[in-house]
Amino acid sequence: MRLNVVSLLVFVLILWIGRVKCEISERFLKDFLLNEKIPTTISLLNCRPEFLVRIAKISNLSIIVNPKAFLEPTYRTNDILNIVDLDCPSARDILLEIHHIILAHPTRWLLFTNLNGANDHKKLLEKIPLRLDSNVILAEAMNASAISMKHVYKIKPTLEVISEDYGNWSVSHGIHVSRPGVVLFKSRMNLHRNPLTASIVITNNDTFNHLTDYRNRHIDSITKVNYVLTNYLFDIVNATRRFRYQPVWGTKNRSNGHWDGMVGDLLDDKADLGGTSLFMTTERVPIIDYISMTVPTHAAFIFRPPPLSYVANIFYLPYQDLVWISAMILVVVCTLVCFFVWKTSVKMQEDYRPDDIPRLSDVVMNSMGAITQQGQHMDIDILPGRIASFFMFLAMFFLYTSYTANIVALLQSTTSSISTLKDLLESNLNFGVEDIVYNRYYFKTATEPIRKAVYETKIAPPNKKDRFMEKSLGVAKMREGLFAFHAEVSTAYKLVEETFYEHEKCGLMEIEFIQVTDPWYAIQKFSPYKEILKVSLFKMREHGIQEREVGKIYSKKPECTSKGQNFGSVRLIDCYVIIMIILTGYGLSILVFLLEKLFNIRQCGISTTICTL
Repeated sequence: MRLNVVSLLVFVLILWIGRVKCEISERFLKDFLLNEKIPTTISLLNCRPEFLVRIAKISNLSIIVNPKAFLEPTYRTNDILNIVDLDCPSARDILLEIHHIILAHPTRWLLFTNLNGANDHKKLLEKIPLRLDSNVILAEAMNASAISMKHVYKIKPTLEVISEDYGNWSVSHGIHVSRPGVVLFKSRMNLHRNPLTASIVITNNDTFNHLTDYRNRHIDSITKVNYVLTNYLFDIVNATRRFRYQPVWGTKNRSNGHWDGMVGDLLDDKADLGGTSLFMTTERVPIIDYISMTVPTHAAFIFRPPPLSYVANIFYLPYQDLVWISAMILVVVCTLVCFFVWKTSVKMQEDYRPDDIPRLSDVVMNSMGAITQQGQHMDIDILPGRIASFFMFLAMFFLYTSYTANIVALLQSTTSSISTLKDLLESNLNFGVEDIVYNRYYFKTATEPIRKAVYETKIAPPNKKDRFMEKSLGVAKMREGLFAFHAEVSTAYKLVEETFYEHEKCGLMEIEFIQVTDPWYAIQKFSPYKEILKVSLFKMREHGIQEREVGKIYSKKPECTSKGQNFGSVRLIDCYVIIMIILTGYGLSILVFLLEKLFNIRQCGISTTICTL
């Protein structure tokens, strides 16, 4: 009988202790949820269904009944707080099977226990794939009325657990957070010399010799800037540097779906960082993370604008249409006035002869002489005729002066009519493209009609050699004129500065072909180092380190310092209209001559020898 009483008392005591611990857990969770101040849904891994009901009531928050549905690797959100009762064996088993992505930022976890089993919990945490970016709080009971809270994480899932003090809770004082408002990753910037691997793209073997000495800046410029920034990055996070080298950024093999180059290293877990910035594409965005724009790199067609005479008749441009019409009316009026005055004045003389009366053709030729400032071919003795002739020559002199002044300027002018890719395609400029991996890829895969036409007709026409070439050759052709060269603009401008005369640097134009943003620094998808690397890169940008390195490698567009001080020679194309006028005049003269001979032959008779040529 006494044994039964003792057993009953022990059983009651155990129930009472369990009840007290349960109440403490409920009060702690209530205070913790109120302290979070984030819209929260609770996912609870617990062995006691009644505990789930009470938590739902006291927190006034929604509860996920089947939390296993949210433990898939693709599910990551910060509006769910995953609470795990480590005293529950089934919850511990689920925690051991969890994928490391679920423990990644921004998912939130609270592991709590009422039992004093620190060693057991430490062994459990060592088996859990915690990450550097894990937002996991371990709440352990210090005594019957107090709980300590620590952030736990690992630099790598295979390394030891690192804990940071988060705060504590007590029945009397509630929640106390040690560092309120502190960003999670601020204290995790030190990797304690653990290795990180960066994959670097090098397209020219000579680059290995000049990664840090700022020589040959136009070769692999983007690689050299990012190599220096990556070394700074390793120093900021206190990591041991390791490098891999690839000849390409990475494209997908259509037959087996495998990626090569730097992207392949990131996907195959051979590299943690993409140490050379790369462009964003629709195929790359789902498989890697872009964290910062490090280099303002863009490629474009660069060309010297062609002479104005190349696209327009410069002999028509000095005057507007209304001025041309007014000038022609003035010439006609002056011609008629002179003809009338000369003819009337001659007839008023008593001793005039019929041959003295001027013909209209003679007056027209005089007007042509006045227009071209070549003088008149016939002498005028009478005063009224001389007055009329003088004022006609005076009027034509002002027109001639303004016309020739404009012609001199127009002969040195270039056209601005080529401003779009379509204009460039329809022009007669020759094309060239820098022979580099991404240029071949983007030109070959272009689907937009105008860009596709540029590639098929200007860059790689059928049955002809393609126009991919070395950068130095392309810049040299661009200097000669009437040539558009597609290259990374900064590196091309470096050669322009070294090889062009000052006046040749003026007016350089750019038209973009590749429609992408500037290249970004990339890392593995869901990398645990994403936030600390992103913050470190932003710091380098804010403190001017990035701008300094970019300025040392990249060249800006050359400034035009001698515009208008140099004059080019007149080209044959500038004389095209003049030559056409001469040929048209000669052709018309010969035609009139033949018509006259034909008329004479018909008048004399075809068989008459006196009328033969």
